[in-house]
Amino acid sequence: MIDMVSISIPFLRKHYVDSASGACFIDDRTLMERFGLDLSGCVSWDTENQKFTFTQLFHKFESLPSSFASLAFKIINGTDFKRIPYIKIVGNPAKLLQGHNVYGSDNLELCIMSVVQAFTYGDHNLTEFLDWEHAVVDYLDVTYTAHVANQQQAQQCLDMMRNIKVGQTRPWYDEKYNTTIYYNKTSEVCVKKVYLKLDELDVQINKLTRKYSQTKYEHFRRQLSEITRPEVRQFATGAIRFEARIYRDWFHPKGLPCTLGHITDPKLQIEDPQIIPRLWGLAFKDIFKSFEGAKMNTYDKESVLNSLKAKFYRVSDSGKISYPKATRLYGVYRNIMTDGYERTKADYPRNTWGRYTRDFIDAGLSLAQLMNLTGDQSNVVPFIKMINVDFSNQLPADFVEPLPLTQQYNLNPALLKLRLVS
Repeated sequence: MIDMVSISIPFLRKHYVDSASGACFIDDRTLMERFGLDLSGCVSWDTENQKFTFTQLFHKFESLPSSFASLAFKIINGTDFKRIPYIKIVGNPAKLLQGHNVYGSDNLELCIMSVVQAFTYGDHNLTEFLDWEHAVVDYLDVTYTAHVANQQQAQQCLDMMRNIKVGQTRPWYDEKYNTTIYYNKTSEVCVKKVYLKLDELDVQINKLTRKYSQTKYEHFRRQLSEITRPEVRQFATGAIRFEARIYRDWFHPKGLPCTLGHITDPKLQIEDPQIIPRLWGLAFKDIFKSFEGAKMNTYDKESVLNSLKAKFYRVSDSGKISYPKATRLYGVYRNIMTDGYERTKADYPRNTWGRYTRDFIDAGLSLAQLMNLTGDQSNVVPFIKMINVDFSNQLPADFVEPLPLTQQYNLNPALLKLRLVS
């Protein structure tokens, strides 16, 4: 599923002016009078002229209501690094098209154009001032789901993933919000997020309920009616979401174009229907690689020893079997069980530890399992094998891909009217 889209569209040349610094800008008066936008900035009192002066004016993100959801847009003036002023629009395709993002399409044309169409139908005068030919997609949030039996198991799987560190991939989470983990949160190339969908759904329902009670806007009521359907909640229960925010500097070299015209060309996914799942898989490659080798219960010591002996043994000329390597590895495993993975790892040279890790994986223990041996055996359960992102089970059996927004509005003009009234 494509869960979020950010698009930058430059202004046409005739609508901005140059400055001495080389950066170009849209005149503040134009932004306020012609487009009806509110600006923020610094206010100071000019004692000599006895009046307020306004400096460093800029446009903050504004929200545009749609028939189901909202999207945000912001005008950004040119800088030394990006000369031409542009507008950035950010929206959630699934919410715009169907009212919720518990599941949804990964059709690039449908999803990206839903954000464009929601913006062009907005109550503003901006569309004709923009150079759509040079519009680019800044980033995509690509999301797929693993399902487990219930919320308790989902939480236990997430708790396990907090300990996974692979290469440059590092987890970040807030103790107050134990249902979400970020990996490389500050990256401007690829940010990974793992979270429990049902908890997020409940937060969304509470927010929408408050907004609707305060405003009575119809698009909030419509989104509430969709997001609270029983089948939506059922799909969210036990759902562990793996979401990758991939920026154009990351996905463009991997074969996905970033210009609006090319990325929404239907031929792209006709010729390469697996391009989105493949890019998502590349984003999570390091994390899922740490799951490889999980074939046994990490906490069954006898099973671990037997597996090590079955893999690493020596037969003498007389036919006698010995297990020096298996015994040595079992000793390392016992140390991990007692002191935890990180503390034990620090006791060995890097090359030696890397060799031990490969040996454990060959014997049926995954890196993720080893990392979750923290020295506290009372609160850990082996859930590695439960996490399975099944691409054939990403949508309900009766799912029908939503129509493009333009067709939805044409078939039901009242949707557009309700949005404008809001």
